[in-house]
Amino acid sequence: MAANIGHRYDSCAQSTGSEGMTGSVGVMTAVALGLTVLVVLTLVAGCALLPAGVGTSATVTSDLPYATTTSIAPTTTSSLPPATVTTAPPATTTTKTVAIPKEGKEYAVLPTDDKVVALTFDAAYDPEPLNGILAALKAGNAKGTFFLTGEFVRDFPDSVRAIRAAGHAIGNHSWSHPDFVNENQEEIRSQLRRTAAALEELGVADPRPLFRFPYGSRNARTLEVVAAEGYLSYFWTIDTLDWKEDRTPEQVRASVLDRLRPGAIVLMHVGSRQTESVLPQLLEDLADRGYKTIGLREALEAYGT
Repeated sequence: MAANIGHRYDSCAQSTGSEGMTGSVGVMTAVALGLTVLVVLTLVAGCALLPAGVGTSATVTSDLPYATTTSIAPTTTSSLPPATVTTAPPATTTTKTVAIPKEGKEYAVLPTDDKVVALTFDAAYDPEPLNGILAALKAGNAKGTFFLTGEFVRDFPDSVRAIRAAGHAIGNHSWSHPDFVNENQEEIRSQLRRTAAALEELGVADPRPLFRFPYGSRNARTLEVVAAEGYLSYFWTIDTLDWKEDRTPEQVRASVLDRLRPGAIVLMHVGSRQTESVLPQLLEDLADRGYKTIGLREALEAYGT
């Protein structure tokens, strides 16, 4: 290759007509030509390495999509229905207010600021827990009031005698525990009178004026009817919900202590094993807070209810 380059330079020198400069010019020309060839070869090689469609510009466009970030809204979509918060029946229920006619009267709390509480027990079925309840009341020197249905009186006479022998007040709770709002006047009177007659047969004093509506369901009409029969309606301040199978003894206890107030009327049930279990502790709690229990007949004398 050196021979060929020398031959080319020689040709260029001959065309200038100057012998002295032919060598110098030839050498310079040869160098220039070599550099030019080298640059051209480099560019050609570089172009061959670039992907098709890419020029020599410094900016390269990629065939891949840009790494764009999509902002995801914080709200999550679920196939499940929205989580509805159910107000749970709290440990105590809210007293439903009804209009009290002139001919009727109802108490949901005793009219006193004294630290007394009326423990009331409704009974329509299952007397099994009664012995434990009576034992706890005796041990705690406490008074209770028992609202009995006529069917309970008929089916469990020994239980009625035990309540009477323990000295607790007994009230009327209808014969068969119907919703009085759905009954006519004649049926309501029959329910009251049949129960009073059944109690009398067992030597229990006239239950009047103590009465509690089944389910706590009443209105102005039914209040008038029971008042005409000589009864006062006793609702409640605190509902322990102790009839619920999944209710724990501690929940029953908390329901009373959380809503405790002077003159509170507490609703419990003879058939509740949770109440039977927790009553001894509950009576201690009441005493520790300075409360005394009172029967509703005693309250009639003390507070005129």
